[in-house]
Amino acid sequence: TRKALKVGRSGKISVDDMLYLVRRDPKKFSRVKELLLLSEELRRARKAFEEDEFGVLK
Repeated sequence: TRKALKVGRSGKISVDDMLYLVRRDPKKFSRVKELLLLSEELRRARKAFEEDEFGVLK
C-alpha cells in the first residue's frame, strides 16, 4: 500500500494504482481483474434487484 500511495495521488489509493503495481505479476493481475469484474457484476445485480423491488423498471 505504501508503493500505491507513492504511485498515485496523495491521500487515496485508486484501483488504477493497484493495477499498476501488480501489472508484471500475471497471477495477481488476473486475480485483481477478476475481482473487479465480479464487483461490477454484483453492483449491477443489486441495482437491478432494487429497481425490481420498488416496481421501477427501465
